[in-house]
Amino acid sequence: MRLAVSGGGTGGHIYPAVSVIEALQRTDASLQVLWLGVAGGPEEGVATSRGWQFAAVAAAPVRGTGLHAPLGALTSVLGGLGAARFLRHWPAQALLATGGYVSVPSIVGARLTGVPVMLFLPDVQPGWAVRFSRRLASVVTTTSEAARRWLGGSKVVVTGYPVREAFFRVAREQARGGFGLDERPALLVLGGSLGARRLNQATLRWAPSLLEGAQVVHVAGRRDYDWVREDARLKGLEGAPGYHLHEYLENLPEAMTAADLVVCRAGASVLGELPAAGKPAVLVPYPHAGAHQWQNARYLQEQGAAVVVEDSELDDLLGPTVTRLLADTAKLVEMAKQSRSLARPRAATDMAEALMELAKGC
Repeated sequence: MRLAVSGGGTGGHIYPAVSVIEALQRTDASLQVLWLGVAGGPEEGVATSRGWQFAAVAAAPVRGTGLHAPLGALTSVLGGLGAARFLRHWPAQALLATGGYVSVPSIVGARLTGVPVMLFLPDVQPGWAVRFSRRLASVVTTTSEAARRWLGGSKVVVTGYPVREAFFRVAREQARGGFGLDERPALLVLGGSLGARRLNQATLRWAPSLLEGAQVVHVAGRRDYDWVREDARLKGLEGAPGYHLHEYLENLPEAMTAADLVVCRAGASVLGELPAAGKPAVLVPYPHAGAHQWQNARYLQEQGAAVVVEDSELDDLLGPTVTRLLADTAKLVEMAKQSRSLARPRAATDMAEALMELAKGC
């Protein structure tokens, strides 16, 4: 099978595609992949490091004021023509689009060349790119029934959020041993692949008191790591028993499995990874990411799997909220149960099978 993929900008758009590709590879060893993305974007590194072909497509937001909107629209039109040119030279049998602005010109290019499109909505609430692109897709897949209600239409299918198989396979004791954790409750703080400054600052503020009864695995992110490490040293956290600082973690399934509670932003990945690991969470929606992070967080809170703390209240509420939850074992167990109930282990497989059906007609 020859599969074109488009999605980028954040892990919430990139890693669902990676999971689906890996599911396809388990049944089709000869699978060929062409990733259409933004030059220099994180998707380029993900694709090339896995041996997949990569083609750069021009893309830009088309919302805004003044000249930004028409210039963005022009860029997307040119990107669509460029994507069509790539797909004429590399005849894909299907395109998997997982969102982000680069998905729009890629889907346009697919339509111009007759390539069927599967569009995946990773968040609960669709952004502009998905709202526009769904009209051009052959099938639209979503994470949850809540997401389906935003889109409507007969071609929308709830598959769940595809995640790596490791989230379902890691043993807890082995994972805790790998991170040097003992029997005390363990908190995992995810500052993102680059860094969430406000979240890192609040974690450093509350870490000394949290360490009195718990352990903290603090993933600062590459952008913030240097200053976080220095601030941790000044606060006496460096080398302190129970404080484990990391710049970035490739083995995120192990880290989540080892934790008793997770603190993070509310990007799309929380809808798949937290349920797959069966973890309760404190979610802090990023206030400048539009409404989608708030909708993701609210959905998990309504399901009983998370507690939401507003970014503006982070400095005051993070420590007390975490302390209260870690001290309430029954509450954590119930939240974990609710989180696990939202998992869809077959999401990647179901999407892979649907893609193979799409490809048969091309």
